[in-house]
Amino acid sequence: MKAYQHERAHNDEHPHSVFDFKSASLFQSLITAATIGIFVGSVGLALNAVWFHRQTSWHVTATVQGLVQMLIVTVLVTIVLEQRRKRAIRRTLELAFLNHHVRNALTQMSMVSYIADPEKREHLLQDAAARVSEVLFRIANSVDLTGLSLEVDLAGVELAHAGEAREQGEVKKAG
Repeated sequence: MKAYQHERAHNDEHPHSVFDFKSASLFQSLITAATIGIFVGSVGLALNAVWFHRQTSWHVTATVQGLVQMLIVTVLVTIVLEQRRKRAIRRTLELAFLNHHVRNALTQMSMVSYIADPEKREHLLQDAAARVSEVLFRIANSVDLTGLSLEVDLAGVELAHAGEAREQGEVKKAG
């Protein structure tokens, strides 16, 4: 398999739009904050113009403008916090998945020296290496979190076979 053959699935590896609320740099954060500020300020100006034409008293205008702007900022901050929470959950699942399967595969590799049968030893080493390879592939290329569940395949048998099947499918496509 060639390096960088697959399209990356992580959201933080793609370019961001201004309204994406995912900061890749300080400059992107400043642009996003300025865009939100301009939007909230424009809504305030529009509300001020509407209330001015309706000739409403200043305290009603100020109260309504404050409430609408507070509502807009609350919604936008909630979106940002929710995306950060989801990223933190994904990072935790990735680390748990990686830690479990790679540690078990490395333990299997270190314990294989106690097996007398060379064919079985070679088979176990290949299974452990395939498991590590598939774990790294899934973490790098999984869009959804279902592929990173520890409840599905604790022993890692499915991981090793999935990697082999994927690589055989790629060989058939290339051939």
